[in-house]
Amino acid sequence: MTEENKSVKNFPNLRFPGFEGGWKVKKLGDVSNISSGGTPNRNNHSYWNGNIPWVTTSLIDFNLIETTDEYITNEGLKNSSAKLFPKETLLMAMYGQGKTRGKIGMLNIEASTNQACGAIIIDKSILNPFFAFQNLAKRYDEIRDLSNQGGQENLSGGIIKGIEIIFPNLLEQEKISSFFTFIDKRIQTQKKIIEGLKTLKIQSRNKLFTQIIKGGYERFTVEEILNYEQPTKYIVSSTDYSSDNSLIPVLTANKAFLLGYTNEDWGIYDKGKCIILDDFTMDLKYVDFPFKIKSSAIKLLTSKKNIDLKFVFEYFSFLNMSSNEHKRHYISEIQPMFLNVPSEKIQKNISNFLSKLDEKINLENELLTQYENQKKYLLQNLFV
Repeated sequence: MTEENKSVKNFPNLRFPGFEGGWKVKKLGDVSNISSGGTPNRNNHSYWNGNIPWVTTSLIDFNLIETTDEYITNEGLKNSSAKLFPKETLLMAMYGQGKTRGKIGMLNIEASTNQACGAIIIDKSILNPFFAFQNLAKRYDEIRDLSNQGGQENLSGGIIKGIEIIFPNLLEQEKISSFFTFIDKRIQTQKKIIEGLKTLKIQSRNKLFTQIIKGGYERFTVEEILNYEQPTKYIVSSTDYSSDNSLIPVLTANKAFLLGYTNEDWGIYDKGKCIILDDFTMDLKYVDFPFKIKSSAIKLLTSKKNIDLKFVFEYFSFLNMSSNEHKRHYISEIQPMFLNVPSEKIQKNISNFLSKLDEKINLENELLTQYENQKKYLLQNLFV
């Protein structure tokens, strides 16, 4: 790749050798046919469970769309505003919950869509669909800002038609598209590696703890093997979190786990390894670094003598504890639970083995982050 004169308009920062000249500017409506889909009547069962894929915005996530959860019949297609779109149609979420609006995907199958999907059929004599897909994905935040203002911020067909797209000749588009296809395949391969490792860990954990339960080991209540502490003195004062990872992390036990970072240098939990457990949902995390907590619903669990804390954490994970009841569970339900506890040596062997899998998963996740950051950099510099 070569550097271009960045002061010249319509030139990318990076370019493959052999290409020169400024890129063209067109409105998306001038280089594509834009429409939307529809939803067949839900009450007419003859319209549903056919063989025509039907896509909603929940499936659009900067991805190639190859499968769907719902299918309609030919009758449903003919008797509704739904349309059948060809492979390589771009789908843009025109509205939806959270950050759905403005997301882009590309059909890798023929499919119909609901009315919340803007379908963009590219004129292939002018634009490479995959080039356009990557271009629009890169500009997600910009496109969201074009939304109508009001009670519900939406994109419309008119807004999508007015989006300007800047592009080179088809040969250069193909070069860029092929390059990003390679990167995306590598990212998808990396995600499959990670999912495979996670599956391996779950299967290994299930096998190990099934053997522990059947092994006739001495049983102890959770109260006998773990201490707990209320989180009051470790709760963060301000929820105005920073993204500076050199500061103290603020944690929660649920899926989010890391909420951000704080510069508060008091009330830090720095006693070593612990399990943080949400007393309401029973979500839990194993933590071995200093932190602060957001919620008073957290219990901080540490091990008593001859107990490996990581072993107990994996045991809890194996038991898959959860609850939708809005009440505290630890003292009344978890502490009285009996666990089969082998010797400390066996505990450590199990926790060390599962920790090695965790380390491998973390390593592969770091590699995935590097690939994704590389793609972000190239998207910013190979496109105008």
